[in-house]
Amino acid sequence: MIEPLVTAKIPRVMDLRGTYKGGGGPDKTVLNSAARHDPSRVCVLVTYLRQPWDHEFQIPEMARKLGINYVDVPDGSMIDRSCLRRLAELVREHRLAVIHAHDDKTLLYAWFLRLKMPGLKIMYTCHSHAVYGRSDFTGFGRYLDFKIRQRIQISLMKRYQKPIITVSHETGRRLTANGLSVEDIAVLHNGIDIDVWRPDNARPVLRSELEIPEGGKLVGTVARITYDKDLPTFYRVAERVANRLPGVAFVIVGDGYGDELPRAREEVARRGLERLIHFTGHRNDLRDIYVSFDVFLMTSLTEGMPNTLLEAMALGVPSVSTSVGGVPELLEHGNGGFLAPVGDADALADHVINLLADSSLRSACGEACRRRIEERFDFARRVSLMEEYYAWFAGLGPLPHQIMS
Repeated sequence: MIEPLVTAKIPRVMDLRGTYKGGGGPDKTVLNSAARHDPSRVCVLVTYLRQPWDHEFQIPEMARKLGINYVDVPDGSMIDRSCLRRLAELVREHRLAVIHAHDDKTLLYAWFLRLKMPGLKIMYTCHSHAVYGRSDFTGFGRYLDFKIRQRIQISLMKRYQKPIITVSHETGRRLTANGLSVEDIAVLHNGIDIDVWRPDNARPVLRSELEIPEGGKLVGTVARITYDKDLPTFYRVAERVANRLPGVAFVIVGDGYGDELPRAREEVARRGLERLIHFTGHRNDLRDIYVSFDVFLMTSLTEGMPNTLLEAMALGVPSVSTSVGGVPELLEHGNGGFLAPVGDADALADHVINLLADSSLRSACGEACRRRIEERFDFARRVSLMEEYYAWFAGLGPLPHQIMS
């Protein structure tokens, strides 16, 4: 049941997103932003595209717990006309002035809606813009599909009202390298609720679940199991660390879109690492998960501004990551943790070992992580700036001074 939206002269926005199962980092941003928006400044209807066969779709329950205005629309094909008709009905029913798209599919659907309703304003947030070559794909057809999708994405962005919002400066630089103008891009870093994401009362549940002995060490990651996360490098890091520091355990928290989790377990078994590397599948008790880690490890090939790293740092977990996307804008090398090149298992392992071997260094890095989040990545600031952008796109306020430099 959708509650009627306020009728005041304020921006009326459809926050439009498509995802699977429990979603990912962008979904935390979308849903928590809607819960934090000031109703005297903006009215937001969170709208999700939902694949009819996705029986593990958790977004409605997450929205219900947050008490936000939410609806989802079945989307069963590449271009689902009934889905587009329903979206148009929602725009008219709620007198929405702005559609805020967050991914390739909603970017395209928003454009179709604007063709039918020319007065509609379209806003786009680019959460990530991957850079891959032919060697990153198993077949030429998949590589070609990736390149075509990116060309369509850039073409549509050029036709949208500016600025295009990006979650990191690096994502913005990738967009300019593919044809957008610097003046057309604004950077609005992801943030995190520092009052919610704190270690108070969190319990290190994984240590008992995995039977980590007193004084034992646990290195973990929280990630969707996809190619982008480069778990083979995570496996190599684990093996190198275990060879030098016996008794350390590793854990991967998360699942995939399909059969990625069982295939990852099979790969770990094939490497003979099943006693070293554990999998939990999807978990919702993430505060308890993060405080179970002695070190957070991320081996991604590409990122925008990863929520998992924001969460780990907010909880004071020293972190090691590949230096990709917006990660160096968040985690400073040597101050809170360490960075290494993509695929460099030796360097990543060295950083993990240095942290595990030195409790004082872990403590100092954990404190630096929390301090960095408090000073630069408080979610309240992001929400306030987003409200200013909504006003700008709706023609009700000035443009915030966040243009990329």
